[in-house]
Amino acid sequence: MNPSEREEALARREAAAERLHARLERDRAALEADIAASAAAAKAASAISRALEADAAKRLRDLESECAQWEGRLAGLKAEGEKAGAGHQGADPVKRGADPAAEAAALEEARSGIERERAALDAERAAFAQESAEGQAKLKTEAKSLADLRAKLAAIRTEIESGVKVREAEVHRKEANLESERTKLQARAEALAHAEAQLSEQGAKMEAQLAALAAKEVMFEERHRQLQENMKHFVKA
Repeated sequence: MNPSEREEALARREAAAERLHARLERDRAALEADIAASAAAAKAASAISRALEADAAKRLRDLESECAQWEGRLAGLKAEGEKAGAGHQGADPVKRGADPAAEAAALEEARSGIERERAALDAERAAFAQESAEGQAKLKTEAKSLADLRAKLAAIRTEIESGVKVREAEVHRKEANLESERTKLQARAEALAHAEAQLSEQGAKMEAQLAALAAKEVMFEERHRQLQENMKHFVKA
């Protein structure tokens, strides 16, 4: 694998790592949104529960106050009945029995009203207790879901961080290898340039030597021609 192919492979790996990191970031953002929504729902449920508790406590205080008022009225009516019975012992039996009967009916009606109020209060207490239990169970379920989501988010964060660290280490290692190969290639290129310069210098020297040899050859030919002419002149002489 040549350096360009290695760089392309490294670029593809880096692009895949970036896509994985982006997908993990989207998943983390979605989980954080779910956690925020669950926390908001838990806060809203807690606020509703507190409001219901405050309303139930207010209604309970009102009913207890009303019951105390009715009991006070009942005690007053009993005291007035006793006083009326003691004050009219010598009166007419018909007159003596009319007011106590009406008072007894009023007392009975007051007792019935108090009993109905108490029954309604007990029913409201039971409903509120059931609603509170359901709310607590829902809050516990949402808290567990929130804890699970946080655990998943922590695991995803750990996975992202470990993946990023591994990718960074791999990228650094690849970059170091590429830099080393680039250094080697640069050294080879410089060596080749130096060798080319030496070859060019040697070629120039050889060309100079060839030119000198050619000049010598021309000079030798000229001398040979002169010798031949001298020989011809000598033979003629």
